[in-house]
Amino acid sequence: MASSFFSPFPSPSQISHSHRQTSAAAIATQFSSFQPSSSSPSPRSSSSIQLSVSDYNSLIKAHTDAGRSGFALLLFHRMLAIDALLPDRFTFPSVLKACALLPAAAEGEQIHSLVLKSFFAPADDIFVLTTLVHFYARCSRLSDARLVFDKMPHRNPASWNSMLDGYARSGAMESAHMLFDEMPERNIFSWNILIGGYVRDGLPLEALKLFYDLRFLGLSPDESTMAIVITAISDHGLLSLGRMAHAYVFRRMFSLHGALAVALIHMYAESGSIEAAQLTFFITESKNVRHWTALIAGFAVHGLANSALQLFDEMLHLGIRPNHITFVSVLTACSHAGLVHEGLKLFKLMSRFGIEPGVEHYGCLVDLLSRVGLLEEAMEVVRGIPIEPGPVIWSSLLAACRNFGHAEMAQFAARKLIELDSSNGSSYALLSNLCARLGRWEDFRTVRIAMEEREAGKVAGLSWIEICGHIHEFVSGDRKHSRTADIYKVLDEMSSFLRLGEAQDHLFLCCSCTV
Repeated sequence: MASSFFSPFPSPSQISHSHRQTSAAAIATQFSSFQPSSSSPSPRSSSSIQLSVSDYNSLIKAHTDAGRSGFALLLFHRMLAIDALLPDRFTFPSVLKACALLPAAAEGEQIHSLVLKSFFAPADDIFVLTTLVHFYARCSRLSDARLVFDKMPHRNPASWNSMLDGYARSGAMESAHMLFDEMPERNIFSWNILIGGYVRDGLPLEALKLFYDLRFLGLSPDESTMAIVITAISDHGLLSLGRMAHAYVFRRMFSLHGALAVALIHMYAESGSIEAAQLTFFITESKNVRHWTALIAGFAVHGLANSALQLFDEMLHLGIRPNHITFVSVLTACSHAGLVHEGLKLFKLMSRFGIEPGVEHYGCLVDLLSRVGLLEEAMEVVRGIPIEPGPVIWSSLLAACRNFGHAEMAQFAARKLIELDSSNGSSYALLSNLCARLGRWEDFRTVRIAMEEREAGKVAGLSWIEICGHIHEFVSGDRKHSRTADIYKVLDEMSSFLRLGEAQDHLFLCCSCTV
């Protein structure tokens, strides 16, 4: 993007040639392609009514806030092209927000150029510039967002949070944390953005460390904070810590609804307490599809396929429309229980709700058929997938081929996995183990040689445990833990007892270990 877009508000003589060519009427044509939903009135239906700029601002903001971004942009088009009205400083934030939600990068960029041409909307307006940062960040144009941010003559907490959110949503957590450390003023939204970014990036331990920092500084988490933190706890499966978080929610009298309730249901299910997940679900206020899906997924994790199917039926009976995640959850339940007939029926049911099967749904179906030995049928499904199958699908098929001794199909699946990621040793290990089991030693040696030549290795095992409120992280083969010597000493003692066949007589070691 041209750097002139980010200059301070120019005088007429400073406006570049490209900007002089950009008129409000020309920009208006950019938005004429946006079509309102069938349930929305056409902007032309009230063309006999003369609207003011203030009227348009209110209408555009209302439609944007309601998620009808396309309609908001059509109103903006009518404002410019039909009523020939010029937008003001209150118009731009709502229109830019609509562009961010779609996202509509080209249209938003044109609005930016109009801001620079608009003598009726100062180009150093903090609200307009903050929305520009938000727009570029949501369109994954972080360098452009940062240019706007750096050129701002003044910044408020919302400006900092918009840039921080852009980094966090894009997974640029190092940049996000650096910006967070530079912030002159942090509010709870700043903390939530950074903690949530670490959770989305698969770093729940970092998220929990930040939460402890927040509490140490005497700040009070809000409902959004607790929903994010409980999600991080569920990723660890730390039930006692999750119960402490739930107790805090109860003490603060937070309403049990929305994302917070979803996080609690998911946390209890992932931590092994499906009963607590059910209880949380039943006392949740104003349940929506996300709450139903969370409990269905919990039943799937615990192998309670019938409970998952019953809950899914009840959900449909109450008129709650399932989404694509709901179908992934209920298909997973069928897969774990080997319910082929029910799974196929559910897969066909998706079209009734206008849901196109994605790679996750096909993956569940392949896993379901593979688990019960229907390998040829599973391969037919793989061949019919309209998108390129990912590692999860080929891994499911390869594991099933190993279990059922189908060497040729296993080789085909392994080759596909290696094409996708030649450095991952899991596919080599599965295939070589199958060759050894079938006595195909030449093939076994060939696979092992290829594994060594490509320096493929298995991903190190990783686990966490919580002791007295502290989280300890363990990686296979790692010796960096502060009590490594004690850990290996106890492990050696346990191994000795097991080798002597005396494990049953010395179980007190496991119970008294305080590592």
